[in-house]
Amino acid sequence: MSKLTSSRVQLQNRQKLLLQVQNEVKQYRLQSLHRAVLTHLAQETPPLKMRRTWDVELKVSHHPSVRLTADRGIIQVFDRLNGRLLILGSPGSGKTTTLIGLAKVLVSRARTDAEEPIPVLLNLLTWKNQDQEIIDWIIEQLQIKYGIAVYVSQDWIQQLQILPLLDGLDELPLNKQIQCVQQINQLFNGDIAPLHLVICANVLSYQKLPERLNLNGAIFLRPLTSQQIQDYLINSRSRELWHNIETDQPLLKLAKIPLYLTMMTLAYEEILIMSWKHLHSFEEQRDYLLNAYIRRQLNQDIHRSEYLKGKAPKSESFRRWLGWLATRLKTDEVTEFSVKKIPINWLDENEQKPRYKLTLKLILGLIWGIIIIIILAGVIFRTTSLLIVGMGLGLLWAILLEKSGLKQKIEQFVIRWILWKDGNIPGNYQRFLNDATNKLLLQRTGDRYRFINRLLQEHFANKI
Repeated sequence: MSKLTSSRVQLQNRQKLLLQVQNEVKQYRLQSLHRAVLTHLAQETPPLKMRRTWDVELKVSHHPSVRLTADRGIIQVFDRLNGRLLILGSPGSGKTTTLIGLAKVLVSRARTDAEEPIPVLLNLLTWKNQDQEIIDWIIEQLQIKYGIAVYVSQDWIQQLQILPLLDGLDELPLNKQIQCVQQINQLFNGDIAPLHLVICANVLSYQKLPERLNLNGAIFLRPLTSQQIQDYLINSRSRELWHNIETDQPLLKLAKIPLYLTMMTLAYEEILIMSWKHLHSFEEQRDYLLNAYIRRQLNQDIHRSEYLKGKAPKSESFRRWLGWLATRLKTDEVTEFSVKKIPINWLDENEQKPRYKLTLKLILGLIWGIIIIIILAGVIFRTTSLLIVGMGLGLLWAILLEKSGLKQKIEQFVIRWILWKDGNIPGNYQRFLNDATNKLLLQRTGDRYRFINRLLQEHFANKI
């Protein structure tokens, strides 16, 4: 291959990956809860241009923490720390949103300057093998998630052209978190250390770890203040909600988390304030809010709905299907899945898998049986044309099964059919997933789906 052709292929691979990450960032931002608040407001007036709601503190080495001003963005911090940054916060504080905001700017840089590294969004929950080096895991995920060939990823790694943006450290078990931190630190000390790396972590979980990440600094997303909560609710035309919670310390504690504050704004009509206030624990009040948000979203008459009028499933069915999905994701220790590649381990070991194997054998056996009958008929009746047709069909069927992915499609069909028969999923699964995305319960990127937030996924899983 000539150098010119090689350079062209490298550029095409680079642009392909950048486009995928750009679309991923775009879809996340379009499907965010904060955007839903703005869209709700825009039904009457143009959307409000709300800046970052929460305060951010910057910590560099042993120097005291400093609070960033409202006009300082995450990209300025990234540049100041030479691209090695830790993002800390509590669940729902905006860590992933901050990471996505950074990815947006980094993608733009990489598209205009071929010398800039390519940012990739990866979730550490997919790091299953504790003995697997982080660099090998990154290459594996580039292939699984973005379809990048191993040799291309290895070349980019060697040239320091990959910028990992890592989420989900706190979603790993504690022993895996410890080993993951060790692996990342070993990566920095290795022969091929990435110039830049950003990672998100739950501040409480991170403080429990015996070893710290060898990064240049960290930012801490602080809980909202009462004044910030008031400003947000007033700007969101939720003055009544503010008056109902401003003197209630337990509810203000809940509202200090940006995710829950946004849900309050959207779901206020579904909340019975006095009933909510009478709940005793933070967990009970949080669950009440999540249920109110789910009710509100399921009752929304969304004009983009994937269903014909009067044909949408009932709320109970929606909840059951989402609860089952959340349970499967939790069991598999993943946050997203491809609707085109439903894992076979989603089938029950005792009842569903035996039916799957039997059904698959029947389908494949029936087709092979028809082909064999045609061939036998050609032999018995000494009809050359039948013999040729039978052998041709047999050869074609064998090629289709192995080369075109037809066997995998049949397997996926059988898996879906069994799950549908048992009430785990609806008949048209992708239509349901798209509708759940429109209702801001799921997020979609390409053919992959995930819950809009890990806390919502856990809530659904705990209700099953």
